[in-house]
Amino acid sequence: MKLFLVSGWATKSTFWNAVMEILTDELDAELVDWWKAMDGELEVKIAESSERCIVAGWSMGGQIALRAAAAHPDNLTGLFLVSSMSCLVEHGGRPGVSSRTPNQIKEILERNRRVYLRAFFTQCLHPMKDVVIIGNLLNDSDSFSMGTLLAGLEYMAETEAGLTLEVPLMAVHGRDDNVIPWECSEYISRHTAHSEVEYIEKTGHLLPVVKPEIVGNLLNGFSEYCIAR
Repeated sequence: MKLFLVSGWATKSTFWNAVMEILTDELDAELVDWWKAMDGELEVKIAESSERCIVAGWSMGGQIALRAAAAHPDNLTGLFLVSSMSCLVEHGGRPGVSSRTPNQIKEILERNRRVYLRAFFTQCLHPMKDVVIIGNLLNDSDSFSMGTLLAGLEYMAETEAGLTLEVPLMAVHGRDDNVIPWECSEYISRHTAHSEVEYIEKTGHLLPVVKPEIVGNLLNGFSEYCIAR
């Protein structure tokens, strides 16, 4: 079974490495960078896959996966979303961050990107504190241009991923996520036909990094279900 793993904003696709080590041999896993997926590469990979596939996405990667799945539902057998959302900004009954937040992020990012990104990764790691993890993520983020980061921020804030999917979907979310509220996964689950949510207690936004065994085992179990259908 083909599996595409999509990274999230300001991170490299190697973000998934610890989870990759947990995955079963039945899964032919391929990493996809968020900025390439945002520009259509994920949809091309799904459309050109010789077999139906599973797409897993973390944070923004899950939002991109939802949108790609809506475009190519017949090529998918499952969606696995970690710490994700259908849109970053709240609207009506859709949970998310304040509509003012993206512009505030943009202003701080343009003023001093490294200061903002350090604060962002610290918030992602909450409630844990680990300067090594934060430092590694910060160093990885140096490879992105300001234009790429701002384009990703705009995508997250302005893109509304469709939620009319018929494929199985599993959402995994940390209860202490200070970046994307866990209610976003609850919202996705309520508005998709075949879905399940797993909440991880006392954990924040960086589930694939700090809880790779849990995420990997959940993905293995979900994949087995999808393959057996």
